[in-house]
Amino acid sequence: MAIGYRPIDPQDLAEVHAFTLFCENSRRDSTEGYIPDSDDERQKIGEEIVAQLTLDASKHHCLAAFDEGAMIGVIRLHMMTLDNLPACHVRALWVHPDQRGRGVATRLKELAETWARAQGSAFMDANVRVTNERMIALNTRMGYEVARLNFRKRLD
Repeated sequence: MAIGYRPIDPQDLAEVHAFTLFCENSRRDSTEGYIPDSDDERQKIGEEIVAQLTLDASKHHCLAAFDEGAMIGVIRLHMMTLDNLPACHVRALWVHPDQRGRGVATRLKELAETWARAQGSAFMDANVRVTNERMIALNTRMGYEVARLNFRKRLD
């Protein structure tokens, strides 16, 4: 069966919850020493997503990929101003490990770019950890370039 792509339904709280967990997994996939969100944090994030999509869908977009009705990948977008230009920031992108290699992340980013263009975005912006070789390769294949470097120093 073909993979389907569509915005999540902010009225479907089960779908919003699943989307929230997938977004949380995007942090888990790329962060050493990841600390999971609490149930209260997940609830708050879900409520934030519903409010954003309901009140200002021109600035927020939550798209998911489905295979046989099951969510298999997500992308969460936020319109903002960067370098004095309208930009679309990828807040989260995650595909279930069992579904990787099927082009889901690429298709989600393509659909994200289409949405961003329709919102008047001058460019897409995404943060990728230097250890996430698969996502670096995907971004490079899709024409993304390094725009800035983020330096960090642990102070413990």
